[in-house]
Amino acid sequence: MKISLQRYQSTDKFRRSWSKKLVSSPALLPILFVVVFVLFACVHIWQRVYVLGLVKEVGGLEKEREVLTDLSKKTNAEIMDLSRVSRVEQIASRDLGMARTSTENMLTLVVKKSPTIKKQGELDNVVSSLKKLADNLPVINESRADTMGTIETNEN
Repeated sequence: MKISLQRYQSTDKFRRSWSKKLVSSPALLPILFVVVFVLFACVHIWQRVYVLGLVKEVGGLEKEREVLTDLSKKTNAEIMDLSRVSRVEQIASRDLGMARTSTENMLTLVVKKSPTIKKQGELDNVVSSLKKLADNLPVINESRADTMGTIETNEN
């Protein structure tokens, strides 16, 4: 009889549990539907507000870009105006005392380019690069090396 009583009490506790009552309640589905709908509506409203803020920010950035583009065009036009040859010649002659030279005073310098190195192997390129590097390295003679050795031993 004790076993039967214990089974009955545990079954009664199971029936009275709050979560089981909620799950078995006929109002659960409509309440759940309303909660999901309200959450969806809140997320949708937040999304719309956020998108409208982004649209406003994009509009401001586009206006700023237009202003900067106009400023850039004006600056380029001013640079072109200030760098005209006639204006530069006028300032050079007036402020700096310069004058145009005649063709007799003009010299033309011709720079001869060294012959291009024909395609060599990679090893040949490395060797020639190392030779060029060695030509530019400082040279230490024996007297300088002795002096540097003496200085180092004095410091220690």
